[in-house]
Amino acid sequence: MRKWVCFTALVLVVGCGSTGQGTDAMSRADQAADLADALIAENKSDPTLLPVAGQATYAGFGTLDLAIGGTTQSYIGDLDLTVEFSSASDQISGTLQHFDDLTGVLDITNGSLDRGADTDEDYTFGADVDGTLTNSDSNYVIDASLAGDIRGRDQGGVTGVVFGDITGPNGVDIFDGTIAGARTN
Repeated sequence: MRKWVCFTALVLVVGCGSTGQGTDAMSRADQAADLADALIAENKSDPTLLPVAGQATYAGFGTLDLAIGGTTQSYIGDLDLTVEFSSASDQISGTLQHFDDLTGVLDITNGSLDRGADTDEDYTFGADVDGTLTNSDSNYVIDASLAGDIRGRDQGGVTGVVFGDITGPNGVDIFDGTIAGARTN
């Protein structure tokens, strides 16, 4: 069953394209929700049993509920995430980009694994999420955090939450969102 779920998640990611172009917002929202549902059905990887060398790369979606242009709505973007299993100083890194109707890149940096995490109460990894997104007439600065878990015995996926501040022409607001990605290597 586990291999089928990971295979399905990978098919969803590959089928949607890596740049988010060529699909409408509804289909991207459905693809993001389906991928998240498939990955959440997988058990969280035991942090004490994660590899101590090598890396895994993940592709998927980030869904952020952002207050842009006076209203809050969900924006779907592409997630590219790398997990470095060694004791590197930046174990979690990547990008969130190609958000619907927005330009710009959010960088995922300064990430670390918590090999002692109790996955019933804590997240397995954390990182910073920062950058600027622009709509047709304004810039929005994102200052956020990412907290997540690795899924499956073979680290087949990642899920997590994003939360922080968005600063735009109307001031500062808070936001949250989710990520889901399937392993690509």
